[in-house]
Amino acid sequence: MKKLLYLFLFTFYISSAFAQPYKTIKKYKPYDWMVGVSWSVVEDDGSPFSGIFNVASSWNYLFYPTRISVDRYLKSGWSVEAVVTYNTYLPGKMVNGKLDASGIFLSGDINSKYSFTNLYVPKLKWFDPYVNMGLGYTFRAGANTSIHTPTLNLGIGMNFWIYKGFGIQLHSNAKLGVAMPLIKTSTNYLQHSAGIVYRWKKGGRSKNPSDKKRYKWTKDNQRHKPNKGH
Repeated sequence: MKKLLYLFLFTFYISSAFAQPYKTIKKYKPYDWMVGVSWSVVEDDGSPFSGIFNVASSWNYLFYPTRISVDRYLKSGWSVEAVVTYNTYLPGKMVNGKLDASGIFLSGDINSKYSFTNLYVPKLKWFDPYVNMGLGYTFRAGANTSIHTPTLNLGIGMNFWIYKGFGIQLHSNAKLGVAMPLIKTSTNYLQHSAGIVYRWKKGGRSKNPSDKKRYKWTKDNQRHKPNKGH
């Protein structure tokens, strides 16, 4: 667990180091706001970093989108996002080392994100990998652990921009349950998601520069048009 934490902290440090000199070379702001709707998976079997792809025994999910995200772009690849996720524990799934736990899952998170596209956007505008780090709260009823859990979030994801402002987002978060004075192992879990995102800039469509030129000569002609009455 400590190795994972150190890895994410190192990734954020490296991304910050690269981002600072880059913003003096080229300013790039891909969007102002981004929203997303995703399908979500909760893996809470008590061993979050072993048997990650054991879907049959430990993945809890619903067949409709249950994750909503809102992202606000800041500058130089950095943004902040708010995320709300709903899920349920399914019968027959392993939850914290026990079977047949059932109940509601609800989480809310505030994350800081860094997009690596800011470093190479002229070459690969369609591929947008990122990392995130933040804080959250998880409510888990019937999960054989604490019902109310504050979490430290460490995540990695990628967006694939496919048509104008629309894209596909894949994301995974490690949620570390925080209990004073140390991180409490029994409340750790993984959360994965896949869905659709849409991004846009303020002001909607940009004005066509040729329009200004087109209407400018019309106004000038009216101003200098001779008066036939004189």
